[in-house]
Amino acid sequence: MKTRVISAVILAAICIPTLLLGGIFTDILVAAIVLIACYEFCSIREKRLNVLLYISMVLYILAINVLPHMQVGLTIFYIIYLFFIAILFADITLDDIAAVFMMSVILGIAAYSILRMYDRDNGSLMMIYVLIASFGCDIAALFTGMLFGKHKLNERVSPKKTVEGAIGGWFFGALLSGIFAFFFLKEAFFPYFLIMSLVLPIVSQIGDLSFSLIKRNYGVKDFGSLIPGHGGVLDRVDSLLFCLIFCVSMGEMFL
Repeated sequence: MKTRVISAVILAAICIPTLLLGGIFTDILVAAIVLIACYEFCSIREKRLNVLLYISMVLYILAINVLPHMQVGLTIFYIIYLFFIAILFADITLDDIAAVFMMSVILGIAAYSILRMYDRDNGSLMMIYVLIASFGCDIAALFTGMLFGKHKLNERVSPKKTVEGAIGGWFFGALLSGIFAFFFLKEAFFPYFLIMSLVLPIVSQIGDLSFSLIKRNYGVKDFGSLIPGHGGVLDRVDSLLFCLIFCVSMGEMFL
Protein backbone atom coordinates (compact mmCIF):
# COMPACT_ATOMS: atom_id res chain seq x y z
CA MET A 1 0.00 0.00 0.00
CA LYS A 2 2.86 2.38 0.85
CA THR A 3 4.43 1.87 -2.58
CA ARG A 4 1.05 2.40 -4.24
CA VAL A 5 0.50 5.70 -2.42
CA ILE A 6 4.01 7.01 -3.17
CA SER A 7 3.62 6.17 -6.85
CA ALA A 8 0.22 7.90 -6.95
CA VAL A 9 1.65 11.07 -5.38
CA ILE A 10 4.54 11.16 -7.88
CA LEU A 11 2.16 10.62 -10.80
CA ALA A 12 -0.12 13.40 -9.56
CA ALA A 13 2.84 15.77 -9.16
CA ILE A 14 3.87 15.12 -12.78
CA CYS A 15 0.50 14.89 -14.51
CA ILE A 16 -1.70 17.50 -12.80
CA PRO A 17 0.53 20.55 -13.55
CA THR A 18 1.01 19.27 -17.10
CA LEU A 19 -2.74 18.93 -17.64
CA LEU A 20 -3.41 22.38 -16.13
CA LEU A 21 -0.87 24.00 -18.45
CA GLY A 22 -2.40 22.42 -21.56
CA GLY A 23 -0.95 23.03 -25.01
CA ILE A 24 2.26 21.28 -25.99
CA PHE A 25 2.78 19.95 -22.46
CA THR A 26 -0.50 18.03 -22.52
CA ASP A 27 0.16 16.86 -26.09
CA ILE A 28 3.51 15.38 -25.03
CA LEU A 29 1.96 13.67 -22.00
CA VAL A 30 -0.88 12.18 -24.08
CA ALA A 31 1.57 11.02 -26.77
CA ALA A 32 3.76 9.34 -24.14
CA ILE A 33 0.77 7.58 -22.58
CA VAL A 34 -0.43 6.35 -25.98
CA LEU A 35 3.02 5.02 -26.94
CA ILE A 36 3.43 3.16 -23.65
CA ALA A 37 -0.17 1.89 -23.60
CA CYS A 38 0.14 0.50 -27.14
CA TYR A 39 3.40 -1.19 -26.18
CA GLU A 40 1.80 -2.77 -23.11
CA PHE A 41 -1.17 -4.04 -25.05
CA CYS A 42 0.86 -5.44 -27.93
CA SER A 43 3.15 -7.20 -25.43
CA ILE A 44 0.36 -8.86 -23.46
CA ARG A 45 -0.06 -11.72 -25.91
CA GLU A 46 2.25 -14.46 -24.64
CA LYS A 47 4.47 -11.72 -23.14
CA ARG A 48 5.83 -11.02 -26.62
CA LEU A 49 5.76 -7.72 -28.48
CA ASN A 50 4.47 -7.84 -32.04
CA VAL A 51 6.20 -4.86 -33.66
CA LEU A 52 3.88 -4.74 -36.67
CA LEU A 53 0.76 -4.55 -34.52
CA TYR A 54 2.40 -1.93 -32.31
CA ILE A 55 3.33 0.32 -35.23
CA SER A 56 -0.13 -0.17 -36.72
CA MET A 57 -1.83 0.94 -33.50
CA VAL A 58 0.36 4.02 -33.10
CA LEU A 59 -0.08 5.14 -36.72
CA TYR A 60 -3.86 4.69 -36.61
CA ILE A 61 -4.19 6.68 -33.38
CA LEU A 62 -1.93 9.40 -34.77
CA ALA A 63 -3.87 9.52 -38.04
CA ILE A 64 -7.35 9.92 -36.55
CA ASN A 65 -6.10 12.72 -34.29
CA VAL A 66 -4.15 14.60 -36.95
CA LEU A 67 -6.93 14.13 -39.53
CA PRO A 68 -10.12 14.09 -37.42
CA HIS A 69 -12.36 14.87 -40.41
CA MET A 70 -11.22 11.58 -41.98
CA GLN A 71 -11.81 9.34 -38.96
CA VAL A 72 -14.47 7.18 -40.59
CA GLY A 73 -12.45 6.61 -43.76
CA LEU A 74 -9.26 5.92 -41.82
CA THR A 75 -11.08 3.44 -39.58
CA ILE A 76 -12.47 1.55 -42.57
CA PHE A 77 -8.99 1.42 -44.10
CA TYR A 78 -7.59 0.22 -40.76
CA ILE A 79 -10.09 -2.65 -40.60
CA ILE A 80 -9.15 -3.80 -44.10
CA TYR A 81 -5.45 -3.43 -43.29
CA LEU A 82 -5.74 -5.52 -40.10
CA PHE A 83 -7.47 -8.35 -41.95
CA PHE A 84 -4.80 -8.14 -44.65
CA ILE A 85 -1.90 -8.60 -42.21
CA ALA A 86 -3.79 -11.44 -40.44
CA ILE A 87 -4.09 -13.18 -43.82
CA LEU A 88 -0.45 -12.47 -44.64
CA PHE A 89 1.20 -13.47 -41.34
CA ALA A 90 0.39 -16.79 -39.66
CA ASP A 91 1.35 -15.56 -36.17
CA ILE A 92 -1.31 -12.80 -36.24
CA THR A 93 -4.70 -14.31 -35.47
CA LEU A 94 -8.26 -13.08 -35.84
CA ASP A 95 -8.40 -12.63 -32.06
CA ASP A 96 -5.26 -10.48 -32.27
CA ILE A 97 -6.63 -8.06 -34.83
CA ALA A 98 -10.03 -7.86 -33.11
CA ALA A 99 -8.36 -6.97 -29.80
CA VAL A 100 -5.93 -4.53 -31.44
CA PHE A 101 -8.75 -2.80 -33.30
CA MET A 102 -10.81 -2.45 -30.13
CA MET A 103 -7.92 -1.00 -28.12
CA SER A 104 -6.82 1.27 -30.97
CA VAL A 105 -10.29 2.80 -31.13
CA ILE A 106 -10.48 3.26 -27.35
CA LEU A 107 -7.06 4.92 -27.11
CA GLY A 108 -7.55 6.93 -30.29
CA ILE A 109 -10.94 8.34 -29.31
CA ALA A 110 -9.74 9.01 -25.75
CA ALA A 111 -6.77 11.00 -27.10
CA TYR A 112 -9.10 12.84 -29.48
CA SER A 113 -11.46 13.56 -26.57
CA ILE A 114 -8.64 15.26 -24.68
CA LEU A 115 -7.85 17.44 -27.69
CA ARG A 116 -11.53 18.37 -28.05
CA MET A 117 -11.74 19.11 -24.34
CA TYR A 118 -8.88 21.60 -24.54
CA ASP A 119 -10.53 23.36 -27.46
CA ARG A 120 -12.98 24.77 -24.88
CA ASP A 121 -12.22 27.80 -22.71
CA ASN A 122 -12.33 25.73 -19.52
CA GLY A 123 -10.57 22.69 -20.95
CA SER A 124 -8.06 22.24 -18.13
CA LEU A 125 -10.82 22.48 -15.52
CA MET A 126 -12.89 19.96 -17.47
CA MET A 127 -9.91 17.62 -17.46
CA ILE A 128 -9.49 17.95 -13.69
CA TYR A 129 -13.24 17.35 -13.29
CA VAL A 130 -13.06 14.05 -15.19
CA LEU A 131 -9.95 13.04 -13.24
CA ILE A 132 -11.77 13.66 -9.95
CA ALA A 133 -14.80 11.64 -11.05
CA SER A 134 -12.66 8.74 -12.25
CA PHE A 135 -9.82 8.55 -9.73
CA GLY A 136 -12.04 9.72 -6.87
CA CYS A 137 -14.24 6.73 -7.61
CA ASP A 138 -11.24 4.37 -7.87
CA ILE A 139 -9.70 5.47 -4.58
CA ALA A 140 -13.00 5.51 -2.70
CA ALA A 141 -13.93 2.07 -4.05
CA LEU A 142 -10.57 0.69 -2.89
CA PHE A 143 -10.84 1.96 0.68
CA THR A 144 -14.60 1.40 1.03
CA GLY A 145 -14.12 -2.16 -0.18
CA MET A 146 -11.27 -2.74 2.25
CA LEU A 147 -13.30 -1.42 5.20
CA PHE A 148 -16.80 -2.66 4.44
CA GLY A 149 -16.59 -5.11 1.52
CA LYS A 150 -18.40 -8.40 2.12
CA HIS A 151 -20.25 -9.20 -1.11
CA LYS A 152 -18.27 -9.93 -4.27
CA LEU A 153 -19.18 -7.77 -7.26
CA ASN A 154 -18.10 -10.13 -10.05
CA GLU A 155 -15.53 -12.78 -9.17
CA ARG A 156 -15.21 -13.95 -12.77
CA VAL A 157 -13.94 -10.53 -13.87
CA SER A 158 -12.35 -9.06 -10.74
CA PRO A 159 -12.17 -11.31 -7.67
CA LYS A 160 -11.29 -8.58 -5.16
CA LYS A 161 -13.94 -5.98 -6.01
CA THR A 162 -17.04 -5.83 -3.82
CA VAL A 163 -20.56 -4.41 -4.08
CA GLU A 164 -19.86 -2.18 -1.07
CA GLY A 165 -16.71 -0.87 -2.72
CA ALA A 166 -18.59 -0.12 -5.94
CA ILE A 167 -21.30 1.80 -4.07
CA GLY A 168 -18.74 3.74 -2.05
CA GLY A 169 -16.75 4.54 -5.18
CA TRP A 170 -19.86 5.80 -6.96
CA PHE A 171 -20.95 7.93 -4.00
CA PHE A 172 -17.63 9.68 -3.37
CA GLY A 173 -16.80 10.01 -7.08
CA ALA A 174 -20.16 11.70 -7.65
CA LEU A 175 -19.87 13.86 -4.54
CA LEU A 176 -16.32 15.11 -5.17
CA SER A 177 -16.82 15.80 -8.88
CA GLY A 178 -20.16 17.50 -8.19
CA ILE A 179 -18.58 19.82 -5.62
CA PHE A 180 -15.75 20.66 -8.03
CA ALA A 181 -18.23 21.40 -10.83
CA PHE A 182 -20.31 23.63 -8.57
CA PHE A 183 -17.37 25.83 -7.58
CA PHE A 184 -15.16 25.85 -10.66
CA LEU A 185 -17.19 25.15 -13.81
CA LYS A 186 -19.69 27.47 -15.48
CA GLU A 187 -22.92 27.80 -13.53
CA ALA A 188 -25.00 27.80 -16.72
CA PHE A 189 -23.90 24.23 -17.38
CA PHE A 190 -24.22 22.95 -13.82
CA PRO A 191 -27.29 20.72 -14.52
CA TYR A 192 -25.21 18.93 -17.18
CA PHE A 193 -22.28 18.47 -14.81
CA LEU A 194 -24.61 17.32 -12.04
CA ILE A 195 -25.87 14.52 -14.28
CA MET A 196 -22.31 13.75 -15.40
CA SER A 197 -21.19 13.54 -11.77
CA LEU A 198 -23.83 10.90 -11.11
CA VAL A 199 -23.02 8.91 -14.26
CA LEU A 200 -19.22 9.18 -14.64
CA PRO A 201 -18.35 7.08 -11.56
CA ILE A 202 -20.48 4.29 -13.04
CA VAL A 203 -18.72 4.65 -16.40
CA SER A 204 -15.40 4.65 -14.52
CA GLN A 205 -16.18 1.30 -12.90
CA ILE A 206 -17.35 -0.17 -16.20
CA GLY A 207 -14.00 0.87 -17.68
CA ASP A 208 -12.10 -0.67 -14.79
CA LEU A 209 -14.01 -3.95 -15.06
CA SER A 210 -13.66 -3.99 -18.85
CA PHE A 211 -9.87 -3.85 -18.63
CA SER A 212 -9.93 -6.47 -15.88
CA LEU A 213 -11.87 -8.67 -18.30
CA ILE A 214 -9.15 -8.16 -20.91
CA LYS A 215 -6.44 -9.14 -18.42
CA ARG A 216 -8.36 -12.25 -17.38
CA ASN A 217 -8.71 -13.18 -21.04
CA TYR A 218 -4.93 -13.06 -21.47
CA GLY A 219 -4.20 -14.61 -18.08
CA VAL A 220 -2.17 -11.71 -16.66
CA LYS A 221 -2.47 -9.73 -13.43
CA ASP A 222 -1.24 -6.39 -14.84
CA PHE A 223 -0.63 -4.88 -18.26
CA GLY A 224 2.90 -3.89 -17.23
CA SER A 225 5.18 -3.00 -14.33
CA LEU A 226 6.17 0.58 -15.10
CA ILE A 227 4.35 2.10 -12.11
CA PRO A 228 5.25 0.42 -8.79
CA GLY A 229 2.16 -0.69 -6.91
CA HIS A 230 -0.14 0.03 -9.87
CA GLY A 231 1.16 -2.11 -12.72
CA GLY A 232 1.35 -0.53 -16.15
CA VAL A 233 -0.01 2.66 -17.68
CA LEU A 234 -3.13 0.85 -18.90
CA ASP A 235 -3.76 -0.39 -15.37
CA ARG A 236 -3.78 3.22 -14.18
CA VAL A 237 -5.81 4.88 -16.94
CA ASP A 238 -8.34 2.13 -17.69
CA SER A 239 -11.33 3.81 -16.01
CA LEU A 240 -10.21 7.28 -17.12
CA LEU A 241 -10.30 6.33 -20.81
CA PHE A 242 -13.99 5.44 -20.67
CA CYS A 243 -14.80 8.59 -18.68
CA LEU A 244 -13.02 10.84 -21.18
CA ILE A 245 -14.81 9.32 -24.15
CA PHE A 246 -18.22 9.45 -22.45
CA CYS A 247 -17.91 12.97 -21.03
CA VAL A 248 -16.68 14.60 -24.22
CA SER A 249 -19.15 12.77 -26.48
CA MET A 250 -22.04 13.84 -24.23
CA GLY A 251 -20.65 17.36 -24.14
CA GLU A 252 -20.61 17.49 -27.95
CA MET A 253 -24.31 16.61 -27.90
CA PHE A 254 -25.59 18.83 -25.09
CA LEU A 255 -23.19 21.76 -24.53
